[in-house]
Amino acid sequence: MFLVAILIAAAVADDAVSKVTPVQKVIELLSGMLEKGKAEKHSEQVQFAAFKQFCDDTTVEKKRAIAEANEMIEVLKADIQKYAADAARLTKEIAEHEADIAVWTGDSKAATKVREIEKADYDATHKDYSESVDALERAIAVLKKQAYDRKQASFAQVSALKSLHLIPAEAKRTIDAFLAQDPEEASAEGLAVSAPEANAYEFQSHGVIEMLTNSLMSVRLLRRRR
Repeated sequence: MFLVAILIAAAVADDAVSKVTPVQKVIELLSGMLEKGKAEKHSEQVQFAAFKQFCDDTTVEKKRAIAEANEMIEVLKADIQKYAADAARLTKEIAEHEADIAVWTGDSKAATKVREIEKADYDATHKDYSESVDALERAIAVLKKQAYDRKQASFAQVSALKSLHLIPAEAKRTIDAFLAQDPEEASAEGLAVSAPEANAYEFQSHGVIEMLTNSLMSVRLLRRRR
C-alpha cells in the first residue's frame, strides 16, 4: 500500500508539471531570486549593524583617548612652564650662591691671613711678656739676695731689664740711676742714716725691688688680659 501511494503521488506530480506554463516558471524564478536577495540583504544588514556598532564603540573610545591625551598635553605644558621657571630661578640662585662662595672663599683666605698675622703678633707679644716676667723675677731675686752685699753683687740681671721694651721708661731711668751709683759714696752716705751693721745699699735696693715688683705685677696683668 505504501508503494502504491508513492506511485500515485508521482503520477500526480508528473501531471502537474506537465501543466506548468512558462510564465509560471518565470514567476517562480523571480520569486526565488527575491527570497535570495532578501536573505542576502538581511545578512548584509546584520553585518553592517555589527560593523557600525564596532565603529561607534571605537569612535567613542578614540574620542575619550583623544580628550585624555589633550588634557594630559595641557598638564604637561603647564609642568614644562613650571619646570622652566624653576630652572631659571635655580640657575639664578646657583649663580648667587657661586658668587657668595667666591666672596666667602676670599673672606676665609683674608681672615686666615689676618689670623696668621695676629697669631704671629700674639706669639711675639707673649714671648716679650714671658721674657719680661722672667727677667723681672730674676732681677728681683738678685736684688733681694744681694741687697746686703752690694760690693760683691752682680747686677747683670738688673741691667738686662733696660733692653726690654715692656719696662717703662721711668723704671729704666731708675735702674740706670741705681746702677750708676758709686758703691763707696753710697756706702758712706748710707752709714750716716742706717745702723752700722746694715749695708748702705739696702735702702736703695728695696726701692728698686718695689719698683720692679710693681712692674712685674703690671706685666703679668697685661699678659693675662692678652
